Amino acid sequence: MRRLGLIVAGVVATVDVLYVWYIGFVQGGTSDQPWRVPFVASYLGALAICAVLSATVSEGFWRVAFAGASASGLLVLGFFTLFSIGLPLVILGLLVAAVLVRATKSATRRGIAAGASIAGALASVLVLFAGIGITERIIACPPGAVSGGGGGGLLSGPYSYTCQNGRAIVTYGP
Repeated sequence: MRRLGLIVAGVVATVDVLYVWYIGFVQGGTSDQPWRVPFVASYLGALAICAVLSATVSEGFWRVAFAGASASGLLVLGFFTLFSIGLPLVILGLLVAAVLVRATKSATRRGIAAGASIAGALASVLVLFAGIGITERIIACPPGAVSGGGGGGLLSGPYSYTCQNGRAIVTYGP
């Protein structure tokens, strides 16, 4: 588990750097939702830290909690971003999940280990959903630009917006 945690952390950090580079330098980095990319980059960094901690923390429930957080975060974010950066994240999430299952089965107190891994997984997914929900509602319209967009509203329902002369006009509902 130790070696795999460090490998996963390294690959996730590499994907994170490539993601920020691609968005910032290849696509130009401008968006009406300026906090989405920093949130995803920070979340990937947190998942890499969880992978490192799952590899370096001594045996116990914290180790499986960090592994659960890393596995679920990688799987859910990888699923949502499958057509961009998601495939390596899903593969890494499956690897960590397999190691997590083995670590939970070999634990002396399986109930506590399973509970800790589920708690870590739920916390990770909750942070992801909250961050996406918050960052999709922060709309920054550049002065003089006319643009628009919308989304399904992960936590609060569908919405659409239009930027006109630096002002966002947001409409909620279908």
